[in-house]
Amino acid sequence: MEYNDSNETRSELNPFFYGVTLVHKPKSYTYQADALSANLGLNKSYYTRPQTYRVEWEPPGEDGSGGYIRWYTNGNFIYGINGKSLNLTGSAMPSEAMYIIMNTAVASSWGFPIPCPEGCGCECYECGNMDCECALPDGYCDNFPASFLIDYVRVYQAKNEPKHILGCSPEKKPTELFIQGHQKEYMEDGAKQPLEPIVKGGNMCTENSHCGGKLQGHCSDDGYCICKDDFTGPACLAYAGFYDRESVSPTSSKLGCK
Repeated sequence: MEYNDSNETRSELNPFFYGVTLVHKPKSYTYQADALSANLGLNKSYYTRPQTYRVEWEPPGEDGSGGYIRWYTNGNFIYGINGKSLNLTGSAMPSEAMYIIMNTAVASSWGFPIPCPEGCGCECYECGNMDCECALPDGYCDNFPASFLIDYVRVYQAKNEPKHILGCSPEKKPTELFIQGHQKEYMEDGAKQPLEPIVKGGNMCTENSHCGGKLQGHCSDDGYCICKDDFTGPACLAYAGFYDRESVSPTSSKLGCK
């Protein structure tokens, strides 16, 4: 493992999600965390102007050896893991189909009062609930609602590199049988299949700016978004992307991968 501890980034190993048991309900969702990651010191600029984040993922070879994952912020290397570092535990760099999540995560292990304040049970955390708010840091609830803006997301793969495959159920790493056997875990309430088709337009609107603006879509006379060909999503905010070289197993179409 390697990380950048210079004054510019001040990244350091994150000890919170390795070697601890994360309790969830139902009990079958409880698991032993073994995540490897790093913390990045933030300054005021992260809250006042755009930042650029990058992840480089090189899958291992067919024998499971090699590969790496590296994280960068504004072009500066932050943290990385090499495949050879995982040999000690018999692990390997991931090569299965994955997806990207960009979210605001909150955990009681970050900046919360320790030990628990006197007279507070610290059994729940909820703004506006006096029985639960006592477990939160002073002024914590003033930060909500909170949001962040994503300008763009770009995904690249190396040319002529057979290890760089795309698709939700690649031929050599098929996932469709597992998903079919655990469909409820991949569906929201009311859904009829694990992967729903992408909705193009249809969001309620009163002006074109609600549909991505004139370059992406427009608001119809009936008050619904209509997307241009190159954009998709209910409000026409996403590019209608496609895979140049999609690797799929023979039955992937059953999952809506196409």
